[in-house]
Amino acid sequence: MINFEIGTLVDKPIEEVFTFLSNPLNTPKWQAMIKKVEQVIPGVIGPGSKFNVQAEMMGRMMEGVMEVKTYEPPTKFGFANKSGPVEVNVTFTLKPAGSGTKINIAVEGNPGGLFKLAEGPMTHQLKAQMEANIAKLKTVLEAII
Repeated sequence: MINFEIGTLVDKPIEEVFTFLSNPLNTPKWQAMIKKVEQVIPGVIGPGSKFNVQAEMMGRMMEGVMEVKTYEPPTKFGFANKSGPVEVNVTFTLKPAGSGTKINIAVEGNPGGLFKLAEGPMTHQLKAQMEANIAKLKTVLEAII
């Protein structure tokens, strides 16, 4: 079982942070493992919205589907991502912090197939990559005028 949380403080108002984070089309701008995201059916993003995703994990290119599960502006957004035998649920919780926003990211997953055998190293690699991603997210968000 993959299970960890990371967080950061961003010097941007909560509404701006939520708008950026809750649009999966922005994911490649800050997540290194995500190479491409396309909305399956165009329209307003909300619970049930689905996106085709191309990602690279542990040196392998995978395609999967990301589905919005939680959409509670401006404080909570979550999705499930199924790529091959790996399903990951990611939940973003946002809280005002002065003039900025505290972002908490909770990641839970259940690797299957051969990935089950590499669960420990995969969890370590995924957490390290998410820590780098959240640092990039902070930079990207704070650069938006």
